[in-house]
Amino acid sequence: MNIFDYYYKKFSDLIELERKYEIEFHKNEILKLGNKREEVGRAILNLKGKFLGESLGCKLVRFGRRKPIKTEISPGDIVLVSKGEPLKSELYGNVIYVGKNFIDVAFDLDIPRWVFRERVRLDLYVNDITFKRMKEALKEFVERRERLALIILGLEKPEKSLKEEINIEFYDKNLNESQKLAVKNAILSKDLYLIHGPPGTGKTRTLTEVIYQEVRFNKHRVLATADSNTAADNILEYLLKKYPDLKVVRVGHPTRINKELIQHSLPYLIECHEKYEEIKMLRAKITVLKEERDKYTKPSPKWKRGLSDEKIIKYAKKGKSVRGVPKEKIESMAKWILKNIKIKKIVDRINKLMEEIVEDIIKDAEVVVSTNSMAGSDILKDYHFDVVCIDEGSQAMEPSCLIPIVRGDKLIMAGDHKQLPPTVLSDNEELKKTLFEKLINKYPEFSTILEIQYRMNEKIMEFPNRMFYNNKLKADESVKNINLMDLVDKVDEEDKDIINKKPVQFINVDGQERKDKDSPSYYNIEEANKVLEVVKKLIKYNIPLSVITPYDAQVRYLRRLFEDNKIDVEVNTVDGFQGRENEAIVISFVRTKNFGFLKDLRRLNVAITRAKRKLILIGNEKLLKKDKVYNEMLKWAKSCDKDESLCKSKSKTN
Repeated sequence: MNIFDYYYKKFSDLIELERKYEIEFHKNEILKLGNKREEVGRAILNLKGKFLGESLGCKLVRFGRRKPIKTEISPGDIVLVSKGEPLKSELYGNVIYVGKNFIDVAFDLDIPRWVFRERVRLDLYVNDITFKRMKEALKEFVERRERLALIILGLEKPEKSLKEEINIEFYDKNLNESQKLAVKNAILSKDLYLIHGPPGTGKTRTLTEVIYQEVRFNKHRVLATADSNTAADNILEYLLKKYPDLKVVRVGHPTRINKELIQHSLPYLIECHEKYEEIKMLRAKITVLKEERDKYTKPSPKWKRGLSDEKIIKYAKKGKSVRGVPKEKIESMAKWILKNIKIKKIVDRINKLMEEIVEDIIKDAEVVVSTNSMAGSDILKDYHFDVVCIDEGSQAMEPSCLIPIVRGDKLIMAGDHKQLPPTVLSDNEELKKTLFEKLINKYPEFSTILEIQYRMNEKIMEFPNRMFYNNKLKADESVKNINLMDLVDKVDEEDKDIINKKPVQFINVDGQERKDKDSPSYYNIEEANKVLEVVKKLIKYNIPLSVITPYDAQVRYLRRLFEDNKIDVEVNTVDGFQGRENEAIVISFVRTKNFGFLKDLRRLNVAITRAKRKLILIGNEKLLKKDKVYNEMLKWAKSCDKDESLCKSKSKTN
């Protein structure tokens, strides 16, 4: 078996494995939890639909109820809509918006009447289309065997441009030296370049300058993607803000694109195209023809009795009855068929016009932005780009990255392999090894690390910098010494243990980890109570904060606790909070007997790099001291707590 056949077999099997796990995960959870699935945030019960109208080719329904909705379901998710028995339904929709006591869903197909009655249920479900596109891209990747494929498989090496020194005008005037170096190296590379962006270093900002330079300096057309819609929208937002002269199109389902960016989306631009007026007129014509057609007998098997459409028309002209069907029925069916032929001709004309409009828009674009998955849609499958830029490359499975890769000649990826890998339900280690990580390890000379971080106090940065980034990071002057006291005028004496200048604090709790009865997760009541106590002090001074924890069960317990105490503070898993930040972050480690999730040090890295001014670590010191890295973390946190002018741990680094 050659390397291409081996690669295809390996990833084809892994894609199918992950697909089955995802389907089984949702099915099993629905079966096991029933109505309790709402408690874990992946179902919403007792809803009633209300038709909102149509927009950008979708039918919109608002599902509401009096009881507030607390859910993990978010815009862009696929939901299974049912009368209460999800596994008997085949009605899927795309979530557009989640309100306090309603959720808006878009449908591509006609909506059944029962949706507008009482007791409708929505369940988070699997997006099977993405797996299909992964397989198609994998097949194309190994069959075409283009240069990028040879580089990815290690059969050939990337090359640099023959130009060593070039004068580049940087359009983003505020880029730092490491960002400029990354941009310059990326546009000079012939096939491949990797931008390593640790937390807060402006990875997406740097990548968007690369995109602009590829268009303006290298005269290239660019496909820019990311694994999630949110990350794809971030690329688009940066491009629009910094480079308004670029011709950019966002391809994707309109319900999954940020509403503030919708005017740059393909569906919106289609409706603004001059040829779209004809489509509107033709659709109105179809509506009239359907009303006329449906006055006649539809040629169902009951009345056709094996007759072809041509024969029905022929017998109608002769005024004959045939095979026991009265001539009146034959004539009525013939009229239905003739009207339907007219409708089909108009539909064909609409489809042709749509193809022409899409081609006009895509060909005119200098940059096309989409998710990895959408790069494999029918809209883009016939287009080829000079350069593919993938953001958040370390959060996407390798087969996901192949979808855009097969659309281009050159690959530029941005990511951070020291943070969390993609979520893999099958827990397969091979799928967790991202293409970004493989390539940066294989071709380190074709990568640049961004060295200036603009997020956190330098003391918060110190430990992750030492542990994960070889002390290469430096805090920008604008954030170097920021702390909570910049936001607070006066502090009550009883709150000074938390509201102070100390950027990092550890609070020991001798609690007890408890296994959740409905899921393979853990929670800790004593820690949750301590979190509540700390959060109350922070919100008293209006400090923006978030609470994160590695465990779903602790998230649910804390949310209920906060709700009971009428506290409106975000609680999320570490995984769910990756890529985000806040002024203050409270982390609950939960475990007291075994490390479990905590053993993944990338999860630790994500957790401790979200805070700007204050990081509060709450956990069990006895357990954490048993691990070398966590013990280093404790020493670092305690040194910060004891002396706010000295945060660096005196212990040896790894």
